[in-house]
Amino acid sequence: MKLLVTGATGFLGRRTVAALAPRHELRLLVRPAASRDRFPAGVEFVPGDVTDRASLAAAAAGCDAILHAAALVKIDAPAAEFDRVNVGGLENVLAVAAEARVARILYVSSFIALGPTERGPGGVLDERVESADRAWINDYERTKTLSDLRARRAIAAGAPLSVVYPGVIYGPGELTEGNILVRHLLDLAHGRLPALMGKPERRWNYVFVDDVAAGIVATLEQESAGRRYMLGGENVTQAELYRLVGEIGKIRVPRLRMPDVLASASGAAMKAWARWTGGVPRLTPDLVEIYRHDWAYDSSTAVRELGYSPRSLRAGLETTVAWLRETGAWPA
Repeated sequence: MKLLVTGATGFLGRRTVAALAPRHELRLLVRPAASRDRFPAGVEFVPGDVTDRASLAAAAAGCDAILHAAALVKIDAPAAEFDRVNVGGLENVLAVAAEARVARILYVSSFIALGPTERGPGGVLDERVESADRAWINDYERTKTLSDLRARRAIAAGAPLSVVYPGVIYGPGELTEGNILVRHLLDLAHGRLPALMGKPERRWNYVFVDDVAAGIVATLEQESAGRRYMLGGENVTQAELYRLVGEIGKIRVPRLRMPDVLASASGAAMKAWARWTGGVPRLTPDLVEIYRHDWAYDSSTAVRELGYSPRSLRAGLETTVAWLRETGAWPA
C-alpha cells in the first residue's frame, strides 16, 4: 500500500515509520525545517504541514491510505496553536482524504482523549467510553478530546477512518516532549527531582513505543475500517513504577512527596520562568493536576482483534535504561 504519513519526525512517528518501511511504500509529509536524517532508505519526503491543506492535498495524491500521527505535544504553548494543529490538522486530513478518495485513514489519538479513569468500572476505561466535554486539565487534553469527537462523527458518517489511543509512551528514541516518561527518568537519575508528585496508589498505563508502532501497523493492515483501539501496556501504580526504576536503574528514588499546593506553586513559577527564558518547564500546574488522576486502560480489544501483545513495564524499562546507558545519558 502507498501510505502518506504525517507526524513522521516525532518520537512515535519515527518508530512507526521504521516498522512500516519494510512492508509498504511510504511518503512522509515533513515540514521544511524538520530533519530528514535517520529514516529508512527508500521513503519519500514531501514538504508540507497538516495545517496547510494545499500541501497536504498534494502529498496525498495517489496514496491508498493516510496515517495521521501529527500533533502538537507541548508542555506549554498558546491555546490557538493546539487548536490549529490538533483540531485543524485532523479536519484537513479528513477533507483531503474525501477529495482524493483515499481508501483508508488511521488517526493516532491519545489516552488523554478518553479522560481520567477513576470514574470507570474498577478504575479502568477502554476505547468504548464516550468522549465528552469536561473540566479540561490543559489545552492538549481539550484539543485531543475535541479531535476524537470529530473522528467519531466522521466514522458515524461513513468515513474509512479508524482511531488508536496509545497509553503513556516511552522507550528509546527522540527525547521530545512526547517522550515524557524517559525525560522524567533522566531527571530522577541525575537528582534533579527532590520529591515526587501525586499519590503512590495512582495507576497509569505505560506502553513501550515499539509495541504501539506494531499496533498501528496491525490496525492499518486489517480489512475493516471504522474501528477504535486502545493501544496501551501495563497499568502500574506510581509506587511500583518508582520501585522498578530504582531497581533497574540502580538509582536512589526520592521518598518525599510534594504536597499538591506546593507543587502547583512551583509549577507556576517554573512555567513563568520558562516563558521568560524560552525554555521548557519541568513542572506546570496542569502537570500537577494530571498526577492527581488515574490513567488506567484496557487494551483487550486490540489484543483480541489485532494480536496486539505489549510487553511488561519491567521489560520495557530494562530495554530503555540499557539504551540510555549505551548513549551515556544514564549515570554510571
